[in-house]
Amino acid sequence: MDMLVRIGTSLFAVGLVATAIIIIPFFFGVTERPTWLNVLAAGGLTIGLGVALVAIVAAVLSPAPADETEPPDETEPPEETAAAGPAPAGTS
Repeated sequence: MDMLVRIGTSLFAVGLVATAIIIIPFFFGVTERPTWLNVLAAGGLTIGLGVALVAIVAAVLSPAPADETEPPDETEPPEETAAAGPAPAGTS
């Protein structure tokens, strides 16, 4: 799932750069942009966002990985952490 998020993020970044390349020249009076650049901007943003969101939702809904630690040995008694002694005054 991690790889799909990275791919989606990369596509989205390409779409952002293409969008900037399309938008910035409008400030200087250039209105004719190639069609492939418009397709790259629109496709990069939408497909990239879609892939990343699907990967994130799939990662959230997938079961948690199994714990790889060894279970404690049931045959030995648990170790005591506090020394046994008389109870403090005022408690029963």
